[in-house]
Amino acid sequence: MIKTKSKPLLVYLFLLMSPWFMLGCSSEKDAAFNRLFHNTTGYYNAYYIGKEHIKEIEASIMASYKPDYDKILHIFPPLDSTLATTHKDKLEDCIKKASMVIQYHKISKWVDDSYNLIGQARMYGYDFPNAITTFKYVNTKGEDPDARHWAIVNLMRVFIETGDLANAEAASDFLEQEYLNKENLKYLYLTRAYYYQVLDDKDNMVKNLVLSVPLLSKPERARTYFIIGQVYQEIGFQSAAYEYYKRCIGSHPEYELSFYAKLNIASVTELKNDGDLQVIRKYFKKLVNDEKNIEFKDRIYYENARFELRLGNLDRALKNFNLSIRSSTNNPKQKGLSYLSLGRIYYDTLKDFSIAQAYYDSAVNSLPQSYEEYESIKKRSLVLDDFVTQINIITVQDSLLALADKDSATLMTIFMDRAQAEMDEQKRQEAKAEREARSQPVTVFGSPEPGGIGNSTWYFDNVSAVAAGRNSFRQIWGARPLEDHWRRSIKSSSDINLSNTVLDTAQTSTVEAVPEIPEQEQLATAARAMFEGVPKTEEEKTEALAKVEEAYYTLGNIYYFDLEEKDNAVTTFNTFLRRFPDSEYKPEVLYQLYLMQLDDKPEFAEQAKNELFDKYPTSIYSKLILNPKFEEQTNIDNEKLKLVYQEAYSIFLMDSLDSAYQILDKAIGEYPDLVFTSNLRLLQILIIGKTKTLGEYQLALKEFIDENPDHELNSYAIELLEASNDYRNSLVKLREAKYEIDTTDLHFYALESSEEELTKNTELLNNVINNNFADQSLSVGNLEIGDNRYFLIVRSFEGQERALLFYDMLKSLMIFDDEKYHTFVISSKNFDELYRAKEFDRYWEFFKENY
Repeated sequence: MIKTKSKPLLVYLFLLMSPWFMLGCSSEKDAAFNRLFHNTTGYYNAYYIGKEHIKEIEASIMASYKPDYDKILHIFPPLDSTLATTHKDKLEDCIKKASMVIQYHKISKWVDDSYNLIGQARMYGYDFPNAITTFKYVNTKGEDPDARHWAIVNLMRVFIETGDLANAEAASDFLEQEYLNKENLKYLYLTRAYYYQVLDDKDNMVKNLVLSVPLLSKPERARTYFIIGQVYQEIGFQSAAYEYYKRCIGSHPEYELSFYAKLNIASVTELKNDGDLQVIRKYFKKLVNDEKNIEFKDRIYYENARFELRLGNLDRALKNFNLSIRSSTNNPKQKGLSYLSLGRIYYDTLKDFSIAQAYYDSAVNSLPQSYEEYESIKKRSLVLDDFVTQINIITVQDSLLALADKDSATLMTIFMDRAQAEMDEQKRQEAKAEREARSQPVTVFGSPEPGGIGNSTWYFDNVSAVAAGRNSFRQIWGARPLEDHWRRSIKSSSDINLSNTVLDTAQTSTVEAVPEIPEQEQLATAARAMFEGVPKTEEEKTEALAKVEEAYYTLGNIYYFDLEEKDNAVTTFNTFLRRFPDSEYKPEVLYQLYLMQLDDKPEFAEQAKNELFDKYPTSIYSKLILNPKFEEQTNIDNEKLKLVYQEAYSIFLMDSLDSAYQILDKAIGEYPDLVFTSNLRLLQILIIGKTKTLGEYQLALKEFIDENPDHELNSYAIELLEASNDYRNSLVKLREAKYEIDTTDLHFYALESSEEELTKNTELLNNVINNNFADQSLSVGNLEIGDNRYFLIVRSFEGQERALLFYDMLKSLMIFDDEKYHTFVISSKNFDELYRAKEFDRYWEFFKENY
């Protein structure tokens, strides 16, 4: 805000005379001389100091702001609580000084400005609610219109910082009708531009920035010119961007801003002929060769690559992105952006997903996790990892199957030749790298420039070469650990322990060298490793084909759903059907082909549909074509069945078996074909086991097993059937055993567990109790039985039947693996006997035959 400065002579005279009349000056008495006193002392003793604090804080915030030149710069540096803590002392002193004006100089003209100063201090102190209150107070109670306007502009800024964009817009609209002085108008334009930047409205953002320029001081203009240039460049006005970058450079900004302006000006220069293109290329080369730009070389190559990419010069773009990677020594984000750009070229343009995978993987490892697109980049990297895995499976297994019918001698000859070729190529690469290393000139400012992709002088900087080498190595040598003498199939104990051996140089003057492995032995080892991977038996061939089948199916889905490459997905699925016409995946693949070709190739879509209807009329995919809402409706009906199951199971636990059976029978009749119907049927069979004969129970189990061969509960039904057969066949065997059946005695549920899994298994049991048996006052304890073995005991059930209900429920939930854990129900008396005698196997037999 523009203020009128007092003449120095008048100030000195006033200060000289002040001791004689200061005591007679009231803070509220509105005499001319009294007002002059309070205006002067209020300004110089308090307001001026607080204002200087705010200027220092603003300068510090700007200095600590690290601009990201990959994006449009922030108009105002972001505020955060860390900065507020850093400047806490100055902010508090600012508020203290401004409060002195308000309290002791009430009639001075600096009162409204002091309130604004307090509002700014609270804003920079991240105390937004109190900042809003203060600025609103000035707007409603302030007498100075300029101070009120300043308060509203700052109020707008706080609303933007807090995300209250509706109120920010209202403040802006109000000021549109007001007459503002130059200072307030400048900050209004900047704050409006900031508002539109948050909204990503670049047109209105740049409009307000352009309006602010005539009101800015010369030091302020350079940064604003640069931002305007960035906005124009992004919205496609290259000539306007060029003009503002040129103005930025002409304003003599700090070096970094000047550098990026020079870099961007090359990118937006209009090319009218080939001569202009050569000028720009020379300009980039000049920037690279400038010693002052050593730390920016990676960025120069990156922008050069983007420039060439926009012109469609793919080879030059690839070369410069690789140069950027090689030149990046202390800027992992810049290296990550170059990796990402290469990945996108190979992904989107060249459709070489194997190489794209390597670059995306490198981008994920280089970019900071705070990068806004990091998660999507990581997701695509994982998709491409899976893609390359499936491609490699198909390639390797098909290669091995092609060799499966050849005799051993022929195979060994082939593999020896292949191993020799690989070794010769490795020697050639090593010799080439050594020659190039010797021929490289010594440079002062950095390493020499490499070639483009596939032409890197340093092997490990060439991502595609590394990826190809890794795959080739695995095909020949397998997954070898990173260790000494990795080529040897059998290592001596001295080789294995070599890394752990400490040589005492004081006692040993010479060390026996590890003998070099003869080349022929290395070749033979590699050939044998390849030979061992060839499938020889029919079983091994079937297993290899199954891997190829699964890989083709997965690859088709990756193409369609993840990479969105419909044509490649169609080709892959057609290959899949040709090679595996009887696959279990065929109905789904036919359905996918129908959907993918329905719009652009309806005749092929019709063929897929007809084959699906003819061969798999009852499949869910046929039903989906007939009724597109079938899956949605099926999911709704399955949820209904789950509610029915919960109701029936609750009644089942209360021993109302007939009622539970009827509820289940009705639901099964209404929804016979749903996935969850089988769960209801098995519960119904458990009721049959409780209420009808053993023969009826076994018959129902046998029908369930035959009708649901792939259902997750099938194995449990088989287990129930086997247990019932064992019970029937060997009931008599343990009549003279120590254990006795007492159905009325208190019963326990017991689970054998290791010490390591004790806590986890206890939590699982408690969850089941809390969710289903909360009304039975059950608890879980444990007893050690030796050899790192424990029994987890759930106690106490009133009678055998309730304990068995708990046991059956855990079986149906399949929480514990029967092959890993022994679980059983036992009466209190029998448990005392078991724990005393430790005859666990004998009781286990008794339990299986009697329960």
